[in-house]
Amino acid sequence: MTTEEKEISPGSYVDFLHYLDTVTTEEALFSRLTYWFAFQTSPDDVHSRIDLVEQRARELRLWNGLDLKVERWMQACKEEFNTMDREAFTAFVTQDYTAYRDGAAGQKGGKPELKATTAAELSEMLIPPIRYIVDELVPMGLGVLVAKPKIGKSWMILDLCLSVAAGKPFLNFPTHQHGTLYLALEDGPGRMKRRIDKLMQGQKWPSNMYAMFDAPRMDDGLLSALGSYLDEHPDIHLVCIDTLSKIKPKSKPFENVYDADYDYMGELKKFADSRGICLLIVHHTRKGKNPEDAFDNINGSTGIMGAADFTIVLDKQNRMDDNASFVLTGRDIEQQERIINFDKAQCRWVMKGTSAEVAAQRRIAEYEMNPIVHTLRELLQQGDGTWTGSGKKLLELGRQYTRTELAPSSQALAKAIAEIEPLLWERDAVRHWVKPNPGGGKKHIFRMNRTDNTDETPPSEQLSLKT
Repeated sequence: MTTEEKEISPGSYVDFLHYLDTVTTEEALFSRLTYWFAFQTSPDDVHSRIDLVEQRARELRLWNGLDLKVERWMQACKEEFNTMDREAFTAFVTQDYTAYRDGAAGQKGGKPELKATTAAELSEMLIPPIRYIVDELVPMGLGVLVAKPKIGKSWMILDLCLSVAAGKPFLNFPTHQHGTLYLALEDGPGRMKRRIDKLMQGQKWPSNMYAMFDAPRMDDGLLSALGSYLDEHPDIHLVCIDTLSKIKPKSKPFENVYDADYDYMGELKKFADSRGICLLIVHHTRKGKNPEDAFDNINGSTGIMGAADFTIVLDKQNRMDDNASFVLTGRDIEQQERIINFDKAQCRWVMKGTSAEVAAQRRIAEYEMNPIVHTLRELLQQGDGTWTGSGKKLLELGRQYTRTELAPSSQALAKAIAEIEPLLWERDAVRHWVKPNPGGGKKHIFRMNRTDNTDETPPSEQLSLKT
């Protein structure tokens, strides 16, 4: 950096002129940083700086509806400032300003400079917190929702848009109310209306949920057109595009697939970050399936997931299953796997819990339906909390009480009992052990402990619990 550059104070008039020279797009001009520059001065000087912004806009040929664009830009930035505390807003501006200064230094020519931050400086740096559209599930930034065709992802996206627009929970997680835009590029107004009618179930339809059914590809001006629409609707903070194949640039001969995917996904991320919105792209899985890694099933190269801030994979073991896995990972989100269920009556996905929680629920349900458990409860109730007998006798009593075979043989019964021993204690406070019969063979001993689960088993018998 030259001596002249070092003397330029941040936010000064000269710094502002330098900044405007680096601005080449509508998104960059009508941004949070430009707003900070314009109002980083005395009230008398604000108007002259706004005039400079308008002059730069004309140089960039952005004169169409310029007065309205300027007014909406200032209103959107003012609302953003009011919705967060001063420190958070300042942190965002600091990041934007640092990016501008680093980029401006590189444009001066000569050798590029590398800039490092010390750990001490990082410890003092104010980092803005992660902002969410749906707490713990959908953060701001660029996201990808991946699933097989016709599995129910469009229902999920529509429900997400309606829930955020109304400020109602999505998959049992709180949402932050914002305007939403759904680019349903594989649907039409008729299907959209029928689906919203099913999801709303007589409730009032939100006026801040918008839908589009046609849009150009990225190489035909999608982001410019989308930016203009968001300028006109500054309340929109969630944009969902269904699907990626409808908007990604047309492939070029001999281009590297990874580089192409990463480049256009990078453009989408830059757009989302510059707007401070969540841009969620719907995509498909590939035909082959890797059961060990859900994210390896994304159609295309790893550049798609690599450029995204977060990725969600929606997967079913069988297409006819009602349950599906909801696997989420991201840059600042710990990987998590949950189980969701499609409620056909309400036409929406419902959260069942984490994979571990659902497995535990299934394990308990299977235990409660186990005829061995039913038989033992009957015997322990009749025997004042204790029952002793051979495996053969238990099989006979099982047929009597449950009218079914507890196991094919005494050996199979012993194995089945061993498998449910942890739940016998956890659910029914029942201890089980096996002792040799004096006349040969073995006998099963079951004892129900008191309701406080204190163990009254004599020490001599406790020693035999592992036998």
